[in-house]
Amino acid sequence: MAVAEAVMVVAILVAPVVLGFAAGATGRPWWWAAAACVVLFVGAAILPEPEAGEPRVAVGDLGFLAVVSAFIVGLAWVASRAGRRLAARRV
Repeated sequence: MAVAEAVMVVAILVAPVVLGFAAGATGRPWWWAAAACVVLFVGAAILPEPEAGEPRVAVGDLGFLAVVSAFIVGLAWVASRAGRRLAARRV
């Protein structure tokens, strides 16, 4: 279970910053990074084997997935803006 938790932390905190910054620095749309990070997060949330008798995703999990996905999108957007500003200073 420790690997699944590590992947979840990377998907929530590290990937949006890195991919958003890279998207901004290269001039790509920020939402590409956000979409990739949300897909990574949802995969990390759903992929671990559930306990016996429990579904992979319950109705109560959808709110959590939506709120964290919104946080990821915001983080990717902020990182993309920072990447664009840094790239503009270098030119």
